[in-house]
Amino acid sequence: MGFRINTNIGAMNAHANSTITARELDKSLSRLSSGLRINSAADDASGMAIADSLRSQAATLGQAINNGNDAIGILQTADKAMDEQLKILDTIKVKATQAAQDGQSTKTRNMLQADINRLMEELDNIANTTAFNGKQLLSGNFINQEFQLGAQSNQTVKASIGPTQSSKIGVTRFETGSQAKSSGVTQLTIKNYNGVDDFKFQPVVISTSVGTGLGALAEEINRVSDITGVRANFLVETTGVGPIKAGVTSDDFKINGVTIGRIEYQDSDQNGSLVAAINSVKDSTGVEASRDANGRLVLTSRDGRGIKIDGSIGPGSGIRKQDYENYGRLSLIKNDGKDILISGSNLSAIGMGTADMISQASVSLRESKGRIDTNVADAMGFNAYKGGGKMIITHASVSAWMSAQGGMSAGTGFSVGSGNNYSQIYEGNVVTVTAFSIAFGFSSDGSGATQFANFQTSVGAMTIAANDQTPGVTTLKGAMAVMDIVETATANLDAIRADIGAVQNQITATLNNISVTQVNIKSAESNIRDVDFAAESANFSKYNILAQSGSYAMSQANAVQQNVLKLLQ
Repeated sequence: MGFRINTNIGAMNAHANSTITARELDKSLSRLSSGLRINSAADDASGMAIADSLRSQAATLGQAINNGNDAIGILQTADKAMDEQLKILDTIKVKATQAAQDGQSTKTRNMLQADINRLMEELDNIANTTAFNGKQLLSGNFINQEFQLGAQSNQTVKASIGPTQSSKIGVTRFETGSQAKSSGVTQLTIKNYNGVDDFKFQPVVISTSVGTGLGALAEEINRVSDITGVRANFLVETTGVGPIKAGVTSDDFKINGVTIGRIEYQDSDQNGSLVAAINSVKDSTGVEASRDANGRLVLTSRDGRGIKIDGSIGPGSGIRKQDYENYGRLSLIKNDGKDILISGSNLSAIGMGTADMISQASVSLRESKGRIDTNVADAMGFNAYKGGGKMIITHASVSAWMSAQGGMSAGTGFSVGSGNNYSQIYEGNVVTVTAFSIAFGFSSDGSGATQFANFQTSVGAMTIAANDQTPGVTTLKGAMAVMDIVETATANLDAIRADIGAVQNQITATLNNISVTQVNIKSAESNIRDVDFAAESANFSKYNILAQSGSYAMSQANAVQQNVLKLLQ
């Protein structure tokens, strides 16, 4: 090659290579100092775009994890509050059970009810004050609340917490048929018990024989209550319309086919002859006699068979001719508050035929705290007849009938005192039992007794009504109803807690998945963005050596120019 002075190609090549080496050395030093493989878009444009997207996704997933933890915190707060409410319900049910026995007096039952009222107040207080970050949780407004648990919009989990106030839980359905007056074979079907299917029971005989009647039907219904959700109880009870007056039964007096015969009994059955005679055969008849607090005769079938009186028990017993055959009233209870739809054959034998009036009511936990409305009490099965409580006889033609009996003088047996003060006997066509009993007198000469029998025959369309009942557990039937309602309330809270638990499990599973996804995404981003120090250290060593060798090459290229001087010597 020729010797040139103006253009030192070797030096220029060495300089160019040194420049490249210096650039790569700077890049390597930048990576080693920052720990990143990509420090600018020029390092890897597509890699940077992917890494930025992954970094954004990982950061969003991190916040989603925080959202999920907040959601779990909210649900756990509600769950713990409801756990305390369930403990309160357990206590209420225990107190209702304590009240559901006739060893309790009115005073002690009132004290138990006062305790229950306080417990309900605390239950409502928990429902109204449980909050998270100022947001009410148990008031019923926490419905379809969404929590973002993904990196993309609308990747949410929804959570709902139902209301837990006493007015919103425990809604229990009570349905009680009319008093059944005829025997027969009945077949009952509960329709759409699960919203889809019907449940058909085997035919049941309604009669006065052992193993039949509403007791046998209730047993069949309760046997599968876990399937149908419907439970049953019964009340087969015949009660006189007034206190027992002196009288006599007929020679052929029978109960459920068992002959008892002639019995003379006194006012109020003072010597207990009537009650004792009936109870002497109770193991055969299944019917037990007693006197209630108002002095009325009460015949009760313990096992649910019917009560049928043949012959005559006497007008002094206060038992109407219409009530000589009685198969009781059937009560159905459903804890989800839904209507109980029934069908079948000969349902009139259980007081639930098409012509019968079925008393129906849905009662919440809070409603059991106040006075129980007449119709609600009847639907709960408080009474052995249609209506109940304070027995009142009503008939549209009472006054007309009494006017037609020849006046109201003392001699007729209708009067209370002078016989002119009609308001003491009836008012607005309503005759109270007490006034009715005194007015008729049931005299030994037969005049009062005859007129009472005539009244039974003439006024066959009598109905019996009821007054409101005292609240809650202050009565035996009320205590049992509260037990049913509390059981429903407990089931309601358990259902809400189960939903909360399911959502918590869903969120937990989502968080587990998000956590793994976040780790994998960060790993992927690291593979793209982070520097491999081992490889980069090797690169740095390489470029560092090249930089040094480049400097040496440049110095040698410049030294070659000195050879030209030798040619000029």
